[in-house]
Amino acid sequence: MIIRHNLPRDNWVKYDKNVFLLTTISDGAKVLYGYMCGLRNGADAFDVDTAVKLGLSQQVLARRKRELKEAGLLLVDQIGPRVYVAYIGHTGISALQVKYQWGSDHSCNSRVGLAEGLSPD
Repeated sequence: MIIRHNLPRDNWVKYDKNVFLLTTISDGAKVLYGYMCGLRNGADAFDVDTAVKLGLSQQVLARRKRELKEAGLLLVDQIGPRVYVAYIGHTGISALQVKYQWGSDHSCNSRVGLAEGLSPD
């Protein structure tokens, strides 16, 4: 099969295509991973907003985040009261390694997925 397309350059996400091949996480977790990959560094991501945008309940969102964490693709650290940083890895580097690359600098210019209300579930 030869693939040909005319996809626009805007509104597209960089996504580790090897995540599609993982059998250890659900298709829903893969969709959440893709959504999170589409967020810019430093974007605020609230669980409530994410659940609404993806049409998920809070319980399903928590389960999919847990799958990503168990696969090493997501790490959520609390850095203050109701303030969390989400580190997103890929099949070549774990989320924990991404955290180490960013170091302990949580300033606005270096934060990744920093949000009040993003729960670590």
